[in-house]
Amino acid sequence: MNNNRRVVKYERSVLTYIDILGFRELIETRTAGDISRSIRILREQVRPRRFKTTIPRMTKPDFRNFSDLFVLRRAIAPKGKIPAMGEVHSQILRMVHIQSNVLLNEGILLRGGITVGDVALSYGQLFGPAVIRGYELESQVARFPRIVVGEEVLDELKANQALWVHNDGQTELRAVKSLLRRDFDGEYFVDYLRILEGELDEPGDYPGLLELHNEFIKQGMQRYKGRASVLPKYKWLREYHRRTVNESRKPRHITENS
Repeated sequence: MNNNRRVVKYERSVLTYIDILGFRELIETRTAGDISRSIRILREQVRPRRFKTTIPRMTKPDFRNFSDLFVLRRAIAPKGKIPAMGEVHSQILRMVHIQSNVLLNEGILLRGGITVGDVALSYGQLFGPAVIRGYELESQVARFPRIVVGEEVLDELKANQALWVHNDGQTELRAVKSLLRRDFDGEYFVDYLRILEGELDEPGDYPGLLELHNEFIKQGMQRYKGRASVLPKYKWLREYHRRTVNESRKPRHITENS
């Protein structure tokens, strides 16, 4: 018997944990082929593309998924590697595109959380306190179709220089918060609908995308009007849409990111 044990250590990491909201109903109402296609599309968007770099010491993000669950993480300062500068900003911006694309193109809502903490990778498995925290954010804190950002992420940004692209933590924090909205319960979440406008190649497409978003909400409100467990999620989405549209009509110099 080989008694040698693999040395496994935790690494401080940025971790994103997302889940398809209402997956049980998708199973009941869509064909296996339709669900397979949607999962493939989501997987392709969440999973980092083949890692190409002229800098050999840059680390590759780790990605795992099972059924409707997707986990993406990157170590912040792995030994002998380049720090994950700008990784929080990068993962949040990635979620802006993913949330928008799968909702508008696939009719799929996402819920999840972004956290910072200790993660280990061993035998192809990711585990550790940050994975548990990601699950808690997704299952207990997010509640609505939103991707929340734990307060620990903002605290880490202020203190951990390995995450900075800017010269100081406060500037980095402001840049990240510009992608977020603070909700009625005090939680920060990825403000995908507002940020999407500035990410489009053709800004003139934004009003049409807002209309698609609104139509999706109307259909959901009608479909689930008798479902007490589902309707609040669409009511939340309706309010988020309304606030975003109202703010987009304000002059830019007085628009506030709540």
